Amino acid sequence: MKKLLALLLLFSCTAPQKDEEGFLAVNGTSLYYHAMGKGEPVIIIHGGPVLDQSYMIDHFKELSKDHRLIFFDQRASGKSTAEVDTATMTIKNLVEDIEQLRQKLGLDQVHVFGHSWGGMLAAMYAVEYPLKVKSLVLCDAMPPSFRLWSQEEEEIAKRTSSYDSLLEEKIKAKEGFKNQEVMWVDSLMKVAFKSQFVDTTKLALLKIKLPLDYFKRSKIFEHVGPELFAYDITTQLEKIIAPTLIINGDQEPATGISAPVYKNGIANSHLVVIANSGHFPFIEQPNQFNLTVQSFWKSVK
Repeated sequence: MKKLLALLLLFSCTAPQKDEEGFLAVNGTSLYYHAMGKGEPVIIIHGGPVLDQSYMIDHFKELSKDHRLIFFDQRASGKSTAEVDTATMTIKNLVEDIEQLRQKLGLDQVHVFGHSWGGMLAAMYAVEYPLKVKSLVLCDAMPPSFRLWSQEEEEIAKRTSSYDSLLEEKIKAKEGFKNQEVMWVDSLMKVAFKSQFVDTTKLALLKIKLPLDYFKRSKIFEHVGPELFAYDITTQLEKIIAPTLIINGDQEPATGISAPVYKNGIANSHLVVIANSGHFPFIEQPNQFNLTVQSFWKSVK
C-alpha cells in the first residue's frame, strides 16, 4: 500500500501540466491566452502589429518541456476581442495589458520573451515593471526608437527584389484584396517576409492564421500609429535590471542597427547571433535557437 501511494505521489509530481486556454478580462478588454508546458512561467509576446501567437506555437514546443509558456493575442489581435474603444489603443495600454495578464494568472516574477514588435513591447514592460521580470529575451526585436526602426525598414526595402516588389503591387491590385479578402493578405505577407529568410524554402513553415476581420482589426491598430512615429525608449533601457538575452539572426538588419543599442543600454545583457538565419531564427535554425534560449533560462537564478 505504501509503495502504491509513493508511486501515485511520484506520478502527481511528474505529470505534465495540461495545455490551458481561454479568455481573460484584462485592462478593459478581453484577451485570448494559451498556456503550455511545465516549469517557471514565461510570458510570450508575439510580433505584429495585428498578428497573433499562431506563428510561434509550433516552433516553441521544445522550450515548453522545461517552462510554462504563456502565449496571448494582444489587444484587438487574433482571437482577442476586436470590440475595443479606439481611444484605448495606445502603447501604454499594450504594455499594461501584459502586467494585468500576469496579475490575473496569479503569477509573481516571470520570464518575458518578445519577438519583433513584441520584443519592443517586452523591453517597454521590463522598463515599467523591472521587479516583475526574472529574465528578458529580445528576439529580433523591433528597435527602441522610431529613428532606428526607419533605418531597418530602409535596409529591408533594399533587400527586397524588384520582382517581389512588383508581386506585392499586383497582389494589392487584386479585386480580392480590395474587397478585404484575408487570403490575399496572407499572400502579401509571404512575399513581404521572403527577404527576411536566408533559406526561403523554410518560408512555408511560417504559419500565420489571420482572422476573417483582419482589415477591421488593422484599422483599429491605426490609432497606435501617431505614437509609433515618435517613440524612443533608448535612454530608458537602463531601467531594465533583469538578465537579458538579445538573440538575432545574422542576416537580420536589426543585428547591426538596433541590437547593439539594446546591448549597450541594458546593463546585464548579452547578444547571441544565430548564423544562417534572418528574422525568424526559431524557424530557420531551431536547434541552435532552442539550445541558446534554454541555456540562458537555466543560467538565471
